[in-house]
Formats: sequence, C-alpha cells, structure tokens
Amino acid sequence: MTTAILAASQSGFAHTRLQTSTILENTRVYNNVVIGHGCGEAPVMGTSVVFPDSTATVTSKPVGAAANVEPTAAGAVTDWIEGAGEGYAKKVYSKEVFSAEGQKTNPQTTNPVGFWTGGGALPAHNYVGLVPFKTDAIKIKAASCAKTVTFVVPVADVCKLTNVGGFSDQTVNLWSPMVGSNFDGTAEHTPATLKVVRNITGTPATDTTVAVDPNPLDPKCGEGLDITITPTADQLNRDMPAIDNGVQVWPAQ
Repeated sequence: MTTAILAASQSGFAHTRLQTSTILENTRVYNNVVIGHGCGEAPVMGTSVVFPDSTATVTSKPVGAAANVEPTAAGAVTDWIEGAGEGYAKKVYSKEVFSAEGQKTNPQTTNPVGFWTGGGALPAHNYVGLVPFKTDAIKIKAASCAKTVTFVVPVADVCKLTNVGGFSDQTVNLWSPMVGSNFDGTAEHTPATLKVVRNITGTPATDTTVAVDPNPLDPKCGEGLDITITPTADQLNRDMPAIDNGVQVWPAQ
C-alpha cells in the first residue's frame, strides 16, 4: 500500500508542487517543495509557503464522488485530525538553493504554519529547486468518517521584489487557492496539496520500522469521506508575507 501511495504521489513539476503529495497517516515524512520554473524569463529569488492553521475552511465529498459534485461544509479541522489542527510541518534547515530562511508561526499559538526562503537566483528554465521540510505524524480521528484528509498548501515563488500592487506573472508565481486574499492564484495557478490517507489496515513492523496500528472506518461510514482543508483569506494575508527578524522583506511595503 505504501509503495502504491508513493508512486501515485510522484508527478510532473511544471507547477510548484510537493515532491511527495500523498502520505500515510501517523507517519513522519521528509519532503520537498519542488519549484518548477521562474516567472517568464525571471529567475526565482525566493519562495513562501503556508500550511493551513486550525481556522481553515473544511469541506467534504463522498469518496468516489464525481468532480462536479459540490463539496459541503464539514466543521472544524480538529473534527478530522488529532491534536491542535496545525503545527505539523517544519522547515528543514538548508542553504542548498537559497541563503536565508525562516519558520512562520501562528502568533496566537506559536505553532509552525509555514516557512519562507530567499536570497538566490534559481534559473527560470531547465532546473528545479528543492526546498526541504518535514511533516510530523498526522493522525486521522478514529471516530470520524474521513478516508483522506487533503491540506491545500499555497506557495508563492518570488521573482522580483514588489509590493502587492506589483504582482504579475513576471514578478511572482502564486500557486494559491482563490479565497479572496492578497495572494490568490488563478484557475491555471492552482495550489500544491498534501493528501493524508487513513491507514485502515495498519502497517506491520519491519527490521527498521515499528508497527502502525490500523485505523479502520466504522461500517456506518460506507466508503468514507474525502476531506479538504483550505487556508482562509485572513490566514494567507497574515502568513504568506516573509518576515525576517521582525521586518517584512516580501511583499515590499
């Protein structure tokens, strides 16, 4: 099952995406944001990443529902995953692509909710940039009917330093949901995602790993639900900017 999930998660990276976009619940995963290209001919000078916090918008669809089936509101993040509903993603310290970086935290809870990197010039074409991070074990609530939980992960690849009014396809690639924020993407510039799959059968121990207990669906759930967790406009406006030692370095002010 793990092999199938990892194989399914690998995809082309013309858009900025996560290297491993589908993971099993209750496992720690080292991952990368994969930057696929610059802004036209402009190289990428940095990137900014946001993971949904506990105030995110939650929707659900039945597993196997057609694409044209409208999702329905589905309560709070903590109705579906254990813990605080945030703080599950952390930057791996690295200067392989960019020379500076910073972790973003929710000012109310101090939980990590994203990160930024900058100080570089990743060529606009024929290269990809890997920005490493780690997700802690994300556990789907046993009492819920969630079969999958997908986090929408907005990313901004910055090519030129401007204020919000200077955003264009030549200055920044906004891979972000359209939620009414200052950092909305477009129908073509869709956000990255991280799908967490319920470990219904469990995972046996190996010589190098411990066993993971099964988390079966209650029979009343039928095939279960696909849950999607999307940052709000308020969170994006708060957390997408890159702030270094208390000073906002992007967007320019």
